Amino acid sequence: MAVKRINDSVLGALERPALTWVVTRLPSRVTPNHLTFVGVSGAILAATGFVLSRSALVWLWLATFGLLANWFGDSLDGTLARLRMIERPRFGFFVDHTSDLFSQVTIFLAVGVSPCAHFGVACVGLIAFLMAFVYTLIGAQVDGSMRITYFGFGPTEIRALFFLGNILTLIFGIVDVSLWIKRLSYLGPMTIYDLVISLLAFLGALTVAGLAARQARRLAYEDPPPISVTVKPPHRSSE
Repeated sequence: MAVKRINDSVLGALERPALTWVVTRLPSRVTPNHLTFVGVSGAILAATGFVLSRSALVWLWLATFGLLANWFGDSLDGTLARLRMIERPRFGFFVDHTSDLFSQVTIFLAVGVSPCAHFGVACVGLIAFLMAFVYTLIGAQVDGSMRITYFGFGPTEIRALFFLGNILTLIFGIVDVSLWIKRLSYLGPMTIYDLVISLLAFLGALTVAGLAARQARRLAYEDPPPISVTVKPPHRSSE
């Protein structure tokens, strides 16, 4: 069954032409597998930078470079395969989503270890990501549609926010936003990462729940329960 990709990324209008421009200039010896490796390596670099930022925030530069490498590899591997018409549907689906899962889990946990966010908040963000990830795979199985983004927000936007957060932190340091927003002060110290991750996790969970409820209603109509048939026991003649 062919899988339809649903990608209405907010940054898509800029990202898609940029990816096409890069792909058309890549040497022919570069393969999608090479780019997948770059993406996973970028995630490991980003995680390393976040963890090392516990000792000095300057390591966030390494995390920022890793995020760029992760975006470059993860976004280009599928684009390269499609434009060169060398897609491998089953293998590509498996490798792409397995590497995405590994990369995002690694980055979120590393953010939680860093001074940028509380570990619990990073785990909440990871749970929201996993909810969307699993729901995407369920959609691919049920009706052949794979939702990459939710209301314009997807992996590219997540990386962009981490990238922006790193730059702001490198400039201003770790800022306690609860000092600005008094209503949050009772929650204790809260970084900009904590605030954004918590808000997006809450909205993401609501979005997945709403989409799941709507999909369930549609499928209940398209796939009604079978009509039960009462089977009568065979008639026994009296002796």
